[in-house]
Parts: sequence; C-alpha cells; structure tokens
Amino acid sequence: MKAENTIKSTASDVANRVRNGVDMAEDKVQDSVESLSSRLGSLESLWKEYGDVMIKNAKELSSAAEKQVRANPLAAFGIAFGAGIVIARLLRR
Repeated sequence: MKAENTIKSTASDVANRVRNGVDMAEDKVQDSVESLSSRLGSLESLWKEYGDVMIKNAKELSSAAEKQVRANPLAAFGIAFGAGIVIARLLRR
C-alpha cells in the first residue's frame, strides 16, 4: 500500500512537472509569435514606404525621359536602335 501511494505521488509529481514545462514552453512560443508579429508589422510598413518612394522616383525618371525624347527625337531613336542591336547580339550568343 505504501509503495502504491509512493508511485501515485511520484506519477502525480511528474505529471505536474510536465504540465509546468508545457505551460512554460507555450508561454515562450506565444512571446516569440508576438515578437515576430510586431517585427513583421514594422517591416511591412517600411516596405510600403520604400515602395512609395520607388514609385515616385520611377514617375520622375519617366517624366524626365519623356521630356528628353520630345526634345531630341532623332537622338532617342538612334539610342534605342543601338541598344536593340546590342541586346540582339547578346541574346544570339
């Protein structure tokens, strides 16, 4: 009877320790998920900001290129023709 009580007590103690370990692991995982979520949120806003800047710069470059083409159409045609030849030769190899 005494051995049975000792075994039950030990089993109960082990079960409690396992539960405590699982609870601690769960808390650590939850903290990690919250931290990761926070970091991803800030990263997302940073990427949106960079994307907006890149779109703005692309529009400015497009506008500047359009002005140059309108001011010098023959030179723009020559540059485009030359670039096409170079690209065609590179792609043949």
